[in-house]
Amino acid sequence: MIGNLGPLVESFLEAALGSPLLLLVIVGLAVVDALLPVVPSEAMIIASGVAAAAGDQNLLLVIAAAALGSFIGETASYCAGRAAGPALQSRLPARGAATFDRVGRALDSRGGLILLTARYIPGGRTVATLAAGATSYPVPRFLAWSVLGATLSATTVALTGYLGGRAFAGDTVAALLFSLGLGLVLTVVMESGRRLLAARWAERLRSAHPR
Repeated sequence: MIGNLGPLVESFLEAALGSPLLLLVIVGLAVVDALLPVVPSEAMIIASGVAAAAGDQNLLLVIAAAALGSFIGETASYCAGRAAGPALQSRLPARGAATFDRVGRALDSRGGLILLTARYIPGGRTVATLAAGATSYPVPRFLAWSVLGATLSATTVALTGYLGGRAFAGDTVAALLFSLGLGLVLTVVMESGRRLLAARWAERLRSAHPR
């Protein structure tokens, strides 16, 4: 009985990943992911990359769907922050207002870097896009960085699945497990690099402004 589950699971995955509705699912999940980070879309994009390697999906369309969904969600988050920003700022205590101002200055000086790297931190993208809207970060700059970040992120995640699918051609389950594992490793490496850079920046600031 158990031995028969493998082919059944693989057949189900191949049917689901080959569905013409998959691209719409990717867009929807990517939108929700940008607004509610408790619903990660990376696993679906990786799985779609595996399907592209098997010829069941078009890799460029998978990337486009993931990038489009991310862009829509990030723009909605920015608009929410921009709408709520003035009311929120007026209700903040002195310390909160000072923090608000620091966030605004940080986005002005290195907003592009923040908006690009925050998407690789769990929940970071939602916070960054809300803060960008709340501090009135310029719309053209936000849209440009969002398009760039969404495209780079979607390409990286989809290619992870695609490479796994190519490496384990004919074995959808193994390709998917390998790709998900590779994606996890890449996330850990990028987060470690981000923390190292953040620590160096903090050290430089302490050196430049000693107490």
